[in-house]
Amino acid sequence: MRVKILIFLFLISSIQILHVKGNEKMDSLQNLLNSKIEDSSRISIYKELLYSLSTSEPSQAIFYGQQGLELARKTNDQYSEIQLLNNLGIAYYGLGDYEKTLEYFLLVLDLEKDLDNLQSLSRAMNNVGIIYDEIGRLDKSAYYYEESLKIKKSIDDSLGISNTMSNLGLLYMKMEKTEIAINYFRQCYKIDKKLNDAVGIYNSLHNIGIYHKDYGTKDSAVYYIEKALLAVPKDEKNYDKTYIIKSLAESYLTVNKYSKAENYFEKAIQSAKEVEALDVIKESYKGLSEIYEYNNQFEKSLIAYKKYKALNDSIFNQDFNNKVSQLEKNFEIQSKEKEIQLLTNEAEITNLQLIRRRNSNYFLMALGILLAIVAFVSYNRYIIKNRSNRLLKQKNEEINHQKSEIKENRDEIEAQRDSILEQKLALEEASSEIMKSIWYAQNIQQAILPDLKQIKAVFHEFFLLYMPKSIVSGDFYWFTKKKDKIFFALADCTGHGIPGAFMTVMANDLLNSIVIQQDENDCAKILNLLDEAVLNSLQYKENSSNDGLDIALLCIDLKKQQLTFSGASMDLLVYQQNDWKTIKGERFSIGGFKEQDLKQAKNIKLNLKEDTHIYMYSDGYVDQFGGREDKKFMRKRLKSLLDEIKILPLEQQKVKLEKAMIEWKGNQEQTDDIAFAGIRI
Repeated sequence: MRVKILIFLFLISSIQILHVKGNEKMDSLQNLLNSKIEDSSRISIYKELLYSLSTSEPSQAIFYGQQGLELARKTNDQYSEIQLLNNLGIAYYGLGDYEKTLEYFLLVLDLEKDLDNLQSLSRAMNNVGIIYDEIGRLDKSAYYYEESLKIKKSIDDSLGISNTMSNLGLLYMKMEKTEIAINYFRQCYKIDKKLNDAVGIYNSLHNIGIYHKDYGTKDSAVYYIEKALLAVPKDEKNYDKTYIIKSLAESYLTVNKYSKAENYFEKAIQSAKEVEALDVIKESYKGLSEIYEYNNQFEKSLIAYKKYKALNDSIFNQDFNNKVSQLEKNFEIQSKEKEIQLLTNEAEITNLQLIRRRNSNYFLMALGILLAIVAFVSYNRYIIKNRSNRLLKQKNEEINHQKSEIKENRDEIEAQRDSILEQKLALEEASSEIMKSIWYAQNIQQAILPDLKQIKAVFHEFFLLYMPKSIVSGDFYWFTKKKDKIFFALADCTGHGIPGAFMTVMANDLLNSIVIQQDENDCAKILNLLDEAVLNSLQYKENSSNDGLDIALLCIDLKKQQLTFSGASMDLLVYQQNDWKTIKGERFSIGGFKEQDLKQAKNIKLNLKEDTHIYMYSDGYVDQFGGREDKKFMRKRLKSLLDEIKILPLEQQKVKLEKAMIEWKGNQEQTDDIAFAGIRI
C-alpha cells in the first residue's frame, strides 16, 4: 500500500496551493489565467490545475503542467520547476505511460542532485524506484530504494526510513526473496511503534500478516492481521482498514474457521462500500461463495459468486483494456505481422467476452426456472399432500442437475479467464524482453566508445554532449593517440536507434583497423579508405544501399603544434585570436550513392595558437525543431550562443548548450541523435 501512497504524498507535500475559496470550481482558476496577474501567481494556478485534474482529466492536467513548466523555467523558479516535473510524471503515471513518468522523475532527480536538500533527493530516488518497479526492472528499483534509504538514514528521517523499508519489503516479496522482505517489515514495525505512527503501525502489522498468510505460519497471519485491525482508529474509514478486514477474513479461511471468515467478509463488504473499494468487495464475495458452498448453501453460494463475477468482469475488463492500449503504443516499432497477431488476440478476447455474456444469460434463465419450480412445489404442497413428497423428490433431482450444470459453466468461465490472463502476461513479457534487449544494446555501444577520462587527459579542456534520440544512438565519437599525434573523430551514422547503433559499431571497428592496424596517419586517406570499406561491408553495388555516415576527423600534431582536419558532410568550427572560422568538410557522405571517384577527401591544416577552441557537432543539434514558431535551431543561432559563452570553461559551456537545447525543444520530440564535442588547446 505504501508504494502507491508515497507518490501522492510527495505531490501533496510539494505543492503550494493557491489561496481561493474552498467551493470555487476549476473554471474559476482557469478564468484567473486570462487576467493580468504576476508570474508567481500564474505558476501557482498551473500547479493547482495540474494537481486537481491529474486523476479526472489527465490530458488537460498535462497541458496546464507544461504551461507552468515553461513559465517556471523562464523565470528561473527552480523550486516550482521541480514540483511541476514531479507532478507531470504523476499525471503520466495515471495514464499508464510509465516511460514518460520515468523521464520526468529522472529530470527531478537530476535537479535535486544540485540542491542541498537531502530529504527531497531521497524522495525523488524513491519515486524513480517505484516506476522501475512498475515496468518490471526490479534490480533498478531495488538500487534506487536502497540509495534513498541510505540518505534517509544519514539525516535520521525515521518516518522516511520506515516508508522506504516498507517499499523494499513489498519489492522483495515480489522477487520471492521472502526472508529479506519479512526482515524489512519487522524493522518498519519497530520504527513505527517508536514514532507512535498509527498508519505505519497497522500497515507494518498487515504486511507481516500477509507474509505469514502466503509463506509463513497461518495462525501467525491471523494474529498479526488482528493486531493490525485493532491498531486502526475505530471511526476511521479508508481503504487500508477495508483491505485489512478482508485479509483477516482470508486468513481465517486458510485455518478453516468458516464462521469467523464469513463474519469478516461481510464486514469487509460493508466497509468497502463506504470507500468504493471494488477489488475488496469482489474478493470478499468470492470468499463468501466458497464458504456457502462448503456449508451446502448452494443458492447463497451462487448469488455470492454471481456478484463476484460481475465485479471481476468490470474491473478486469477496464484494467485489461488499459493495458492493451498501452502495449499497442509500446509495440509500434514491431513488424506488421506482430500487429496483426495482436489484433487477432483482441478479436479472440472479444469472442470470449461474448461467450461469457451468453453463459451469464443461461445462468439467469436457469435461476428463473429454479425459482418457478420451487414456487410450484410450495403451492402444490398445500393442495395435494399425498403428491408433495413425490413431486419434491423429482424437483430436488432437477435442482441438483441444474447445480451441476452451473458448476460446470463456472469452471469453463474461469478457464476462459485464465486463458485471457495468460495472453496478457505473454504480451507484457514480450514488451519486457524487447526493452531488456535495447538496454543491453546500450551497454554494448557504451563499451566500444572511448573512455572520456582518457580523452580529457590529453587535452587542456574537453567536453562531450551526447544525447541519443532513443536509448541507443546513431552518433558516435572515436579517439586514439599515436606518439605525438592525437586523433579524434565525431560521426553521424544513417538513422538512429538500433539501426544507427549497428552502423556505429561497424564504423568504429573500421576506423580502428585503418588507423591502428594499418598505421595510416593521413586524415584524407583515412576517410577515403573508410568510404571504400563501408561500401564493401554493405555490398553497395548489389543492394543499392544508401547507408553511411557523416564524419569530422582531426589529427593534432603536438610536436608541430598543427591541426589537420578532413570532413565528409561535417564541418569544424574554430575560435582563435578573437575570430570565428568555419572549416567546411567535403560535400559527400561516407558510403551512399555518389560515385566513388567524385568522393575525394581533402586535408585542411591549421597552426595551433594559444587558447584555440575547436567545436564539432552532428546535425541533430541544429536541426532540432522547437521555439515559439516550431522552427529548426539552425547554425546561426548556435554560433551566436557559442559566442556568448566562449569565455566560460568548457564544462560550463556544455551545461549551457544542453540547457539551451532542452528549453528550445520544450515538449517536442527529439528530432535526431545529438553529439557535440568541444576542445580547448
